[in-house]
Amino acid sequence: MAGLVSVNGHISAVSEALIPAQDRGFLFGDAIHEMIAGRADLLIDFAAHVARLRRAAAKSRIPMPWTDQELRFECDHLLSLTKFPHSALRIMISRGTSPTLKMEAGLQPNRYIYCLPSSLPTQAQYEKGLQLKSKKHPLNPRGEQLKAPSYLHTAAAQDEIQAEGYDDVLWMNADAEFTEAGTANVFLISRDGDLVEIATPPLTAGILPGITRARVMELLERSQIPVTERSLTLDELPRFDEGFVTSSLRGPFPISRIDKHRLHSTRPQAVFQHILRLYRSWESHEGGGSQGESSPLN
Repeated sequence: MAGLVSVNGHISAVSEALIPAQDRGFLFGDAIHEMIAGRADLLIDFAAHVARLRRAAAKSRIPMPWTDQELRFECDHLLSLTKFPHSALRIMISRGTSPTLKMEAGLQPNRYIYCLPSSLPTQAQYEKGLQLKSKKHPLNPRGEQLKAPSYLHTAAAQDEIQAEGYDDVLWMNADAEFTEAGTANVFLISRDGDLVEIATPPLTAGILPGITRARVMELLERSQIPVTERSLTLDELPRFDEGFVTSSLRGPFPISRIDKHRLHSTRPQAVFQHILRLYRSWESHEGGGSQGESSPLN
């Protein structure tokens, strides 16, 4: 695989990296991580991502002894070495190296920063949209979720639903409320005449507080387009005309189907197209600049 990885500051090709076999992140999932999009030499919403990483570190009691400036310097250095037009920067912090789950004194956190080639969706992919299959999450999550490097349930679900012609899972919690897709937040749009509702599940439903989710909501608010955070259920799905997901690497991306319900998000006149233009304009003018850095999202 092309790309570089920095293991506690030691940079090598991904295929040549030496990672401790007893790393607690590898053995027990005892780690946190962030995925950041790179556009040439720019990091999109870096400050907001690192702020979320620090909140996750505090909640999981994983030490993060490095300053934001040190992390930024290391990410920028990897970008300068790889020179990919589009990059996926993954920062992972594990609690340290230990062969047992029991806490040991003197554990030192391990820092891994990957810089891998990435790409934006093609026009054909935008025109096709995303097809989601609703499914109850086996853990029935509630409340705000941490970004931890474990995708076991999502990987198993995707293996199952792709055989049915779907692209990704749309998780539901124990109360049959929509939460999020496998690696993305979800928005649904309904139209009643001139009235438009853009709705997204609240953090209390059991979702990750997505950086791109929050950025899209902020941009819509700037444009005086209200977004509602509320419970969304399978029963009311027929009233929605459009939908889209948000993630750091793809940005906003249209949903064309949830289960058997067709959505019209890929049409040229769709509300989603306006939202996509709004986000692309922000990304090209502010995404990696001083304004994005000085006001990290909560």
